[in-house]
Amino acid sequence: MAEIQIPENVVQFIRQLIPDLGPLFAEIEGECKRDYIPLIDPEVGQLLRVLIELKQARRILELGTGIGYSTLWMALNPRNEVKKLHITTVEIDPHRYERACHYFERAGVTAVVTPLLGDAKAIIPQLGGSFDFIFMDAAKGQYPAFFQKLWGLLEAGGVLVIDNVLMNGWVADLYWPERRKKTMVVRLRQLLEMLKTHKELITVTLPMGDGVTVCVKERKRTDKD
Repeated sequence: MAEIQIPENVVQFIRQLIPDLGPLFAEIEGECKRDYIPLIDPEVGQLLRVLIELKQARRILELGTGIGYSTLWMALNPRNEVKKLHITTVEIDPHRYERACHYFERAGVTAVVTPLLGDAKAIIPQLGGSFDFIFMDAAKGQYPAFFQKLWGLLEAGGVLVIDNVLMNGWVADLYWPERRKKTMVVRLRQLLEMLKTHKELITVTLPMGDGVTVCVKERKRTDKD
């Protein structure tokens, strides 16, 4: 949930402007809270929906399914209808994978969502084709490695969204409360610095949720441009 210090009244007001999600989303939120499973903030979910609509994305890849909360944000539109897209989503935890599959069935999105169980580093090289939208919300310390593997799968003009890039503000301050957090914080900082100067990306980082970075891959120019 949100850790960046945006005034709570502002956060709550913004969330009131998001269309009602219905009981299934509330049930998943309750399970995540009960079992300490991370999930995206509602305003981040709405951002994903807006970006997908702007891009008119049809081939989506998600790293970090959890129990399906963020996947359903992308698979369903505000009228609770299935979008005309396909989402491939990867989860490493077997229990969470099973719960996600359960919720996908209940939401009626099994025709447009392909859940994969396993380590993303091993699965990514096996994926065929390209994607026009990628959402990364997996192991934070692995983000730089994931980016290198994903780069070739993101088509020209494609959108990459990366969640939790500020990690409670620690990445901005290069601070970690305990030694085991150091690698994660340092690697996130390195990733953001690399994205800033990447010659084939335009990038913005937003103080939303726990920090969200949005990148657009440069389109290849032609003689007609």
